[in-house]
Amino acid sequence: MCDNMNIGIIGVGNIGGMILDTLYNEKNNFNIINRTRSKIKKYENIKNITICKSIKDVYKNSKFIFIAVKPQHIDEVFEEISKIEEKENYIISTAAGKELKEITEKTGKSNVVRIMPTIVSKIGKGVTAITFSQAIEKDIKKEIIELMKPLGKMLELEEEKFDAFTILNSSGPAFVAFILESFIEGAINIGLHAETAKDIVLKTFEGSIKFIEKENIELSELKYKVSSPGGVTIKGLYELEQKGVKGAIMKSVYESYLKNKKL
Repeated sequence: MCDNMNIGIIGVGNIGGMILDTLYNEKNNFNIINRTRSKIKKYENIKNITICKSIKDVYKNSKFIFIAVKPQHIDEVFEEISKIEEKENYIISTAAGKELKEITEKTGKSNVVRIMPTIVSKIGKGVTAITFSQAIEKDIKKEIIELMKPLGKMLELEEEKFDAFTILNSSGPAFVAFILESFIEGAINIGLHAETAKDIVLKTFEGSIKFIEKENIELSELKYKVSSPGGVTIKGLYELEQKGVKGAIMKSVYESYLKNKKL
């Protein structure tokens, strides 16, 4: 990660806190603010982290400013930034549904970046989509991407694809957790203890993903590799098809996508 940077974070909740914890090192300076100050009290005595009293203080003391507030508070933050007359810094917004054009218009600033991280970025395993306003120069793009490398893979994506990406990436972990939980509870139902079931399911999913990646095979090929004619696996797959599980998952992705479009 680039060193000796001044980084601002407005909103230190789930996403803002994840960004701070993941990007933090003692070579950079972090200026943070949160609507509920008690929630960031733990950062008071940490080297190179300054808890600011206003959004203006965060903005004027930071080169890169992450905005990670809840959707209902985002316009309020944009309005505060629009009142700041200091030199233009670089706004990096995590807000779903807020396009570069809207952010530029509401903040009055042209150096705008949109990112869409995920909660698993905290362990450096996520994929973060990123798109830049036309005002961002090539060397600054590289600097921002380098800054955010600890979050995992950075994917520069056309802005019109952000809504679809958001569902897979940001909502995806919740969908995955739901599916994993279903398998775990199914295992408990047939006699396994909860912890044993959890361990088996997590390792099975992890191993399956790694196998698919390493062998570079299609998903359907893995199904056929472990399905014997008239066997137990194909019977289970038949039940999933009969109950419309695939369609239900596709529908949940689509409905989440439509909801995100309305934000």
